[in-house]
Amino acid sequence: MAGANNSSHFYNISGEYMKKIKANKFFRGIINWIILVLIAAIAGYAFVTFCYQTVEIVGPSMNPTLKDGQVVVVNKLDYRIHDIKRYDIVVYSKVDSDSYYDVKRIVGLPGETIRITNGKIYINDEQIKDCPIQDNIVNSGIAAGGITLDKNEYFVLGDNVNNSEDSRYTNVGVISKTEIKGKVVKILKPKSDKGKVK
Repeated sequence: MAGANNSSHFYNISGEYMKKIKANKFFRGIINWIILVLIAAIAGYAFVTFCYQTVEIVGPSMNPTLKDGQVVVVNKLDYRIHDIKRYDIVVYSKVDSDSYYDVKRIVGLPGETIRITNGKIYINDEQIKDCPIQDNIVNSGIAAGGITLDKNEYFVLGDNVNNSEDSRYTNVGVISKTEIKGKVVKILKPKSDKGKVK
């Protein structure tokens, strides 16, 4: 009889032990799942913050290159490695309105003097002829008398230059390097427009 009682006691202990093992496995599974979710969230945040993000085009100022409602991919890593180049299309956000992104084309680089006269763009008193913006510029704005860019300052224009609020206007002015968030590299949506941006 004593042997039978000891065996029953052994099975009771084993049953409780197995329950504890299953409970531990369950909680470990939950913890592992939470860790995976956190890692994915951190990776996603880092990807958007430091590498790429999408921005929707608002308004007609970049027509015909980019159109209202299109979604574009912005390479935020490129300018951590390479210099900003003339005619790059960039996304920027002014310091006093950091919740709003704007998209324009780089025309003037640091140290250059930009002047718009008789509808044409001059850099350091030389007319540029390779600019993708070919329309005759009706309003020279503050560039009529020439603007000399300081270190890390850029002059931007919209491709639809006669329907664009850009560096010619005092409420926009020149753009600092710290305000530039990245380079527009691709149209993502709609699918019919999908492709690289030049």
